[in-house]
Amino acid sequence: MAQKPCAMPMHVEDIKAELRKRYGSLASISRQLGLNPNALTAAIHKPGNSVRSERRIAELLEKTPHEVFPDRFHKDGTPISHVVDRKPTCRIPDRLRANGVAA
Repeated sequence: MAQKPCAMPMHVEDIKAELRKRYGSLASISRQLGLNPNALTAAIHKPGNSVRSERRIAELLEKTPHEVFPDRFHKDGTPISHVVDRKPTCRIPDRLRANGVAA
């Protein structure tokens, strides 16, 4: 029986538990990879914090980045951009400006 493709991301606690079962604490794994002791924890909890750390987590779990973090990576492994476009959509009317300067 064929399984459905993984549409939901792995739960944070499942990722941490799997890493701890295989390799020990997250801090020790980070140190062994030559990273800051909090690097893997930050990558798990904060999307886009470190794409390289997210990919290393997927490698350690023997999965693709998309399987572990489908909301952060495309199926081909390229990261999804989470950059917010901060261009103003309209000009502030002069009557709303204080002394002719934007607030």
